[in-house]
Amino acid sequence: MNDKIHKALGIFLDAMRPFVIGFLQQHFPNEPWEGLYFSRLKVPKRATWNQALKAQGENQSCISLIDYNNLTDFALGFKQELGIEFGTPDKANKFISYLQELKDIRNKCNHYQVLDNEEIDGAYLYIKQAAKLMKMDELVSEIDKIKDQEQPMAQPVQAMAPPMQTTVVTMREDAPIPAWFTNVYPHYDIRNGVLDESVFAANLGEVALGIGQEVYNNPTMFFEKTYITAGLRDIANRVVRALNGKESENRVISLQTGFGGGKTHTLISLYHIAKAGRSLLNSAYTAHLLNENIRPEYNDAKVAVFTNNTTDVAQGRTTEEGITIHTLWGELAYQLGGAEGYNKVRANDESRTAPSSSIFKPILAQNTPSLILIDELADYCNKANGIMVGKGTLYTQTVSFLQTLTESVAAVPQCVLIATLPASATEVASSEIGQQILSSLENRIVRVGTGIKPVDDEEIFEVVRRRLFENVGNPDTIEQVLTRYKNTYHNRRSDLPAEADRIEYINKMRKAYPFHPELIDMFRLKWGNDPHFQRTRGVLRLLASIVKDLWSRRGSLSGSQALIHTSDVNLANLPTLTGTITSLMGSQWETVMHADIIGTSSNAYKIDNEDPQSNSCKYSLAQGIATTLLMSSIGGSQNKGLNIEQLKLCMLRPSAFQHSEINNALNKLEQVAYYLYSTNVGAKTYWFQAKPNINILINSAKSEISAADVKAEILKRLNNQINSNGQLRILINPSGDVPEQKTLTLVILSPDYATQINSINKKVENYVEQIATKKGSTQRVFRNTIFYLTCSESQLGLLQSKLTEYLACERVQHEYSGQLDTDQKKDIIDKKNDANEQANTQLISVYNIAMRYSATDGLEALELHDFARDMQTQITDKLMEAIIEEEWLIRSIGIGTLKANRLYPTLENPINVTTLYEAFLQYDDKPMITGADAVTSTIQKYCYNGEFNVAFGEEGNYSRIYHRENIFGLDVTERQYWLIDKNVMPQDKVETESEDNKTKSENNSHTPPDNSPHKPDDVSSQPVHHFKSIKISGKIPVDQWTQLFSSFIVPLNQNNLEIEVSFKASSTLAKPLDESAQIYKIVKESVQQLGLKLEEIE
Repeated sequence: MNDKIHKALGIFLDAMRPFVIGFLQQHFPNEPWEGLYFSRLKVPKRATWNQALKAQGENQSCISLIDYNNLTDFALGFKQELGIEFGTPDKANKFISYLQELKDIRNKCNHYQVLDNEEIDGAYLYIKQAAKLMKMDELVSEIDKIKDQEQPMAQPVQAMAPPMQTTVVTMREDAPIPAWFTNVYPHYDIRNGVLDESVFAANLGEVALGIGQEVYNNPTMFFEKTYITAGLRDIANRVVRALNGKESENRVISLQTGFGGGKTHTLISLYHIAKAGRSLLNSAYTAHLLNENIRPEYNDAKVAVFTNNTTDVAQGRTTEEGITIHTLWGELAYQLGGAEGYNKVRANDESRTAPSSSIFKPILAQNTPSLILIDELADYCNKANGIMVGKGTLYTQTVSFLQTLTESVAAVPQCVLIATLPASATEVASSEIGQQILSSLENRIVRVGTGIKPVDDEEIFEVVRRRLFENVGNPDTIEQVLTRYKNTYHNRRSDLPAEADRIEYINKMRKAYPFHPELIDMFRLKWGNDPHFQRTRGVLRLLASIVKDLWSRRGSLSGSQALIHTSDVNLANLPTLTGTITSLMGSQWETVMHADIIGTSSNAYKIDNEDPQSNSCKYSLAQGIATTLLMSSIGGSQNKGLNIEQLKLCMLRPSAFQHSEINNALNKLEQVAYYLYSTNVGAKTYWFQAKPNINILINSAKSEISAADVKAEILKRLNNQINSNGQLRILINPSGDVPEQKTLTLVILSPDYATQINSINKKVENYVEQIATKKGSTQRVFRNTIFYLTCSESQLGLLQSKLTEYLACERVQHEYSGQLDTDQKKDIIDKKNDANEQANTQLISVYNIAMRYSATDGLEALELHDFARDMQTQITDKLMEAIIEEEWLIRSIGIGTLKANRLYPTLENPINVTTLYEAFLQYDDKPMITGADAVTSTIQKYCYNGEFNVAFGEEGNYSRIYHRENIFGLDVTERQYWLIDKNVMPQDKVETESEDNKTKSENNSHTPPDNSPHKPDDVSSQPVHHFKSIKISGKIPVDQWTQLFSSFIVPLNQNNLEIEVSFKASSTLAKPLDESAQIYKIVKESVQQLGLKLEEIE
């Protein structure tokens, strides 16, 4: 296989990319390089560029899109500028020719075509000549080294290194010990300081498009830097056997690990394995990848790749043929079967409706052997959840298709499906339905598939070594180093953890060389507990930056450098590491690092430089201690920090400082450091934190807050923040047995009845219908007085999250009140208040679904979009305005409404006022009314303007008729009031005007009591007495209480009326008053809802 030249091509491309950017920025300083580069591409290349850009995802650099396929366009497009750069136009022409030749050779390599010697020699020459034009002398030397080195030997399966003998070897403690950088050789990009840290971000979509980082796209470079783990070997064997048609086990395989667990890297490996076919074993890097009895029996399997960014959920992806693909099934059909395959699912793709097995299985059967790789499907489903498809979403259709896909793959030989899943819902991108998505995918994939762990815990050491170093060093030198460390650890065994003096630990050191294992474990075990830290990719990225820094300073490093320790990490030179810390822990940690660790102003630096002649200065002990403790403080684990024994294990090395000097430096640091903490519980442990920092306590308390606690808090807030008023009665989370309501009533539902505005769930519908139609076991009479308010299912999670935080703060305040200092107490109060305010705000916006039930229309729902600053105003103002605008509720009744409901009087059919009033309370085919005043105001208005008259008395035998006048004391519950035709006039209206006053005076003696005061005969002769206010008090019989409304409340309603009430009731034998009495419970509930006071006298 073309291993060496393929590697050289990859290194050249990696060097070309920064050259191109620098070249464009130099010649066109005021224009973005991406636009310039794109502008010189030919039209087909622009389409490929745009497609690749989408596959990258958001916030990714375009540098990896620079590739052999478009470099010739770049050189032709900037031929004049290149002539200036290289000195002559002829050199620019040669440069263009070199790139064209290299493009063709790289294309052959990628398609596993064997190159002859002439082509290989030519490729080396073209690379070197192009490098010389670009003045890259180091690149020329690197290419010569690759060309001259022996062809890589096939690497057999590595066995565990033999255990080291437990006998302590006696060696001089002051004897020189080989430095790591004299024994191992980092890869070219690390050695030469051109490491692009994004190279550790594996992207399966880019690989499928043939773009992106060469370390993933170039199979030679990829497998050279890939350690074949047991999990990868297992899955590779299974996939090859399956593609050969000999795999009898489940061919649906899930990879489910935590963030950075090696899933994407495994998929890229399988991609290259499938594409290589029979050529796979020709490379030295993959010759021993498979078991001896397994060989690919296919030339080139079809591979379909789907990732989070393959297809935009809203706009789809347009192919070179002009086909726009919208779905997972559309992509798989197209990638496996081309346009012909896609046409079979075109209708399903365009409608975003999952195809059946009968449609999709034949596509698989016609395109074997085939490998389907699906990565980051959970994040894709999170996006797809926002695309409506019928009554569901694209997410629900995708989950449905997965059932079809897994069954189809299982039924079609030589077809394999590999899908990755996150280990937990927290890894699903910022999604409140993360757990629902994860559970759905697990049910469809894990249930029918077989899970494989790509990287075992102990294999991370080999993964790191293979990825960062060209060789793992001379074994004899490594053993010499390990012997010295074992002697040191044995001699200091009482000052170190017990495992340091065991053979197992030395074997662990052998695996980790040239790193001290505590450095790798710091990232792997402590940082890896944070769900946002990628355990494999993150470790590699940070260790690469550390090696790059130390390699560049290797000539100035002091003391023993046999291994790379945590204390060798220089944070000032590692923005990657410090940026990761602030990303994981928060920007406040920048202050921690600069105050105690980084720079000449830090406390650790000052300690080290107190005595320039000391070992503390020579080895930067205080800075090493602070860096080690800081690194041990990062991550999601509660087990943060180190005790003195663990700290010494991280730092102690042969032929260097004394272990007691660590104690001295730590004691000094503890006295002056601003952010260092310790605890004396058990072994004294040290750690850093951004003080005041009580997040650990709060997060711990959150885990103890149950869903029932949060629900109770929501109901408590509703009860505390909302009160009934004279116009509206409010019932919060009532039982299904709601008494008759003759006044306008709002029922606020429990969070248990959260729903969606576009699809009210059956649980809510049944609950509302029960209240709307039933009063206990009997039918409800007054069905048009109740409406409902419930919370949005999609927004409830935010409220629950904030209330969980609030309740956690309360718990911390209570349980740790004696342990918090003043600053921490203030911080917890601030956090609690902030959570409280946010929860109150969210409570208003979460309860945004108003509902009304009617026999004819069923359950209607209205979404509120306008929100007040407090819940009481939200109910009394915003909600009421919304349902009035929707015409669910009316403040007065129009003539049209009366006529439409046959409640308008005629000569033959007078309308009883009480019947009219109760019709709007009982029958839900009418709009609801705000109350009796809606009827009285309507009657007063239309009587006054002559639309109809009002009579008092028995039907047809009226003692008083009102015509174009106010009706004082009108009581809609008094059944002697009638609406009559306007032509039914009082007798006095048909007599002369002079006789009218006399007649009216006489008739008034027969009318019901009128609450208007009688005017004196001569008003002008009487002085007018003006009153600032009047107050009415006294006792009335219980049977006359209804007169209060008509006699006082209605007439004085526009006079800033205030009502104070006082009720006094006593126990009787027939009706005793005690806590168990139903009447007492009803009274107490009403008192609470109306905001009154209840005084109990025993």
